[in-house]
Amino acid sequence: MLSVYRYDPFLIRIVGVMVTPMQNFRLIQLDELNPSSLNHPLCIIGMPGIADIGKFAVDQLIGIFKARKYCEIIFNDYPAGAIVDESLLSTPKAEILYYLDPKKKQDLILITADAQAMSPRGIYEISDYIATLIHQLGVVKILALGAYPIKNAKAEQGSIYITSTETKYIDQFSNSGEAKKVSKGVIIGSNGLIPTLAKARFGMEGIVLLAETDNSAIMNENITDLQASIHLLELVGKHFNLPIKNNFSENRITEISKDLETKRKQLEEELETIQPHVELADVDKSLYI
Repeated sequence: MLSVYRYDPFLIRIVGVMVTPMQNFRLIQLDELNPSSLNHPLCIIGMPGIADIGKFAVDQLIGIFKARKYCEIIFNDYPAGAIVDESLLSTPKAEILYYLDPKKKQDLILITADAQAMSPRGIYEISDYIATLIHQLGVVKILALGAYPIKNAKAEQGSIYITSTETKYIDQFSNSGEAKKVSKGVIIGSNGLIPTLAKARFGMEGIVLLAETDNSAIMNENITDLQASIHLLELVGKHFNLPIKNNFSENRITEISKDLETKRKQLEEELETIQPHVELADVDKSLYI
């Protein structure tokens, strides 16, 4: 029998695993993080999405700052399958990591995930859950990164667009020429919902920066727009005074893109060779790998 060693109205922590009363989430805490010890924490979010622009950017930040993992979130609306990497199995999950600024000026909370939730309700639930967690960590400002698809985007560096819960940030970015305003639209998924819910429930300030990418990325899940991600990183580093150096030359970007494409093709070929033979009587059965 597992012992409960702390209780609060929102979470029950059981031997390092936090569980909501509705049992939709499992929060595996991997490190202690005292909210009162954080210095003006900025939360940066990059979930999977169009061309994985936001996710790649946050993945790079995790590497640049050697961020430590605070917790993993397992959710029952994530894709129903295990992730295999170099023969190792893992479950789809969201991750919250942190970086403590040695100068004690601005710490970072970094959030990404392996996938978006499968249903609109699931996206809303996980977004609300994450908003609550980062509120408990004392975050007052959220920056979400994503894509802004346009038709026939130019090959060279495109524009960045700003939308926010606060007029002051829209004016700040647009007046400086760093980003353009978004007149109308909908941001699908957690990149837009987390800042919005965090504002509505807890009064946190939210900023969403969207890098221009080709509209064809919506229809092609295999596209990863590295150039757009790097463009976002450059702006984030400059505007938020983060020590981010651009180590991505054009040749390096091309090299990474080719590597990603090669890995995708290898995976597709492997999947084709191991597809199970489906007998006529098994047509209605679901097959997973």
